[in-house]
Amino acid sequence: MHTMTKSLSALFALSLTAVAGCSAEVTEEPTQVVESAKIIGTNDLVPVKENGANIPAKYRPLIDAFGRISMGCTATHIGNGVVLSAGHCFNAPSTRKNNFSCAGKTVAWGYRVDSPAYLTTNCTIVYAAQQSRDIDYAIFQVDVAPPVQVEVDYAARPALDSAITIFSHPRSRPLEWSQTCVVKTGATGGWGSNMLSHQCDTDPGSSGATVIDDVTLKVVGIHDGGLVPWNYASYVSDTPLAEILASLAAPPPAASGGDEEGELETTIDE
Repeated sequence: MHTMTKSLSALFALSLTAVAGCSAEVTEEPTQVVESAKIIGTNDLVPVKENGANIPAKYRPLIDAFGRISMGCTATHIGNGVVLSAGHCFNAPSTRKNNFSCAGKTVAWGYRVDSPAYLTTNCTIVYAAQQSRDIDYAIFQVDVAPPVQVEVDYAARPALDSAITIFSHPRSRPLEWSQTCVVKTGATGGWGSNMLSHQCDTDPGSSGATVIDDVTLKVVGIHDGGLVPWNYASYVSDTPLAEILASLAAPPPAASGGDEEGELETTIDE
């Protein structure tokens, strides 16, 4: 595990190699964000076995909550079929876009190095998504809720140097664990002031993976991209997640028209 800044000498050597080779890699993930080499120093990514036997026991109850989106990003189920990922995975604009279709996109859950996905679900609607210099998130719904979820800390902005961890599907491979790293300010990596920087290893396809507090095991951020020597993520507290979940939990408004049974027509904003 790594909770310190990685060796700059190793980083420099690897960055030259990775940047030289990245143009040959092909990924389905949208490329609006920086997608250059995101392995920082030595490659710490660990392929996760079916039962999580090769990772610390505390993470094992979480691993079925991570999924691979069909366009090449990573998803995390947070309960009731609500899922988090990155806005650029859905070609989100720089201002918040609400309630748009994601028909045709699927999420494969539980795909690991020695086992196929245990469930594949359909994306039904993106409640909100946005990508800009300061934030990059997507909040969407799937038609069947996975049986496992990761809890969310809606207000937390982890203290600098606190430990975090990430599980993702780099380059659409089976689930891999980034081990641990620490939180730095967004400015450390040259990102927006509202983002966080980190040095947990990722790769294209890791976009949308949740950043998890290594102590509470709750979601505190969404990984978005990177450029050696830093990766970056959005704080969940800066997204409209709490607002959206509150609206989903609220009873529907009384019908003011519609058919005899009081049904309201539902529309999707494009």
